[in-house]
Amino acid sequence: MTAALITVLLILVGLPLLAWWIGGRSVWGRLKPGRGPNPWGGLARRHGLSPAEQARVGSAVTRGEALADERLRGAAVDLARESLAQLALLGRGGGSRAQRIVFLLAVLWFVALVVNVASALVIGGLSDIPWFGLVSIAVIVGAPLVQRRKLQRAIRLNSAPATDAGA
Repeated sequence: MTAALITVLLILVGLPLLAWWIGGRSVWGRLKPGRGPNPWGGLARRHGLSPAEQARVGSAVTRGEALADERLRGAAVDLARESLAQLALLGRGGGSRAQRIVFLLAVLWFVALVVNVASALVIGGLSDIPWFGLVSIAVIVGAPLVQRRKLQRAIRLNSAPATDAGA
């Protein structure tokens, strides 16, 4: 019983003290990774955008809309092209290792879901179909397609002269 109490006391007191001691070491202060590239900040600096203009450009690109100001139109085209390049990079399997693993798992899940739906149709009809899985696959596949279409529309509308923006 005494050994158990001493063990619990060491854990309750010793672990916080150990964490405090390790946390105060200088090795943890050196772990400040460098800032990665900031494409949005570079775009805003290149085009001289204020925060309000950044919001207008971002929402116009996300919605696939045209802007009236030429400077904002150029920023919208740059942002949409950069976003399309990022989508293409992910689509070609050029993402990180974790992204490729998640993509592989999603493909395997999709194949298993299709097999499950096919067997449910053959055996029992529509009542056994996993509708939630089908809807989630539709969203997973459809969201990037819709996003890509809106980005291409933003490029097309903002590349044209300002008078043709409403067409």
